[in-house]
Amino acid sequence: MGSFLIHISALLALGILGIAAGPASSVGGDGAEASRTVTSTTHVNYKTAKSFAAVTADLEKQLGKFDPSIYGPSAGGKIDPAEIEAKSRAMEGSSGLMIFAKYEHGSLLALKGRKAAARQYVIGNPLIALQMTQVNILAGEYAPVRIYVYTGEDNLTHVDYDLPSSVFGRFGSAAIDQVAKGLDEKLERLVRNAVKE
Repeated sequence: MGSFLIHISALLALGILGIAAGPASSVGGDGAEASRTVTSTTHVNYKTAKSFAAVTADLEKQLGKFDPSIYGPSAGGKIDPAEIEAKSRAMEGSSGLMIFAKYEHGSLLALKGRKAAARQYVIGNPLIALQMTQVNILAGEYAPVRIYVYTGEDNLTHVDYDLPSSVFGRFGSAAIDQVAKGLDEKLERLVRNAVKE
């Protein structure tokens, strides 16, 4: 009886603290159901005295550029998987990754009269994403990944990203975890090569 009360007390304490053992869900007035799951993510930050321009140049030298036209004019057309894979591999940079998009946050801040060096990169590899989405389609929510390069208040250049294995870990799949750990290694090499002086 005592252990049962301890168990019930622990559950009540979790409820009072707002810590859910599983996903929370709610139904809105529009009939759509929303659920929320709390997960943990590991954030990585590198910093260097190397200039923003030099770090971003060295980062981009290692990255290819994604061209969505390789998938053809329509999804309904016939696709040759071997040809698509070959074209995807041809777009890879030396890091095995490519740029999908770049966003100049420094330019946005200029609209508010602030001068800053800050750029977000959306990078990845469709073949790596495919290895994960074929296991769980939801992995596409986090692929490609993002890297943020900026000059901090300490006047150093920072490179930040969320560790892929911690982000994709929420799916609880050994197959996805293995691919994500490989992506951890690719990002670490990419960033270390960009920040080294």
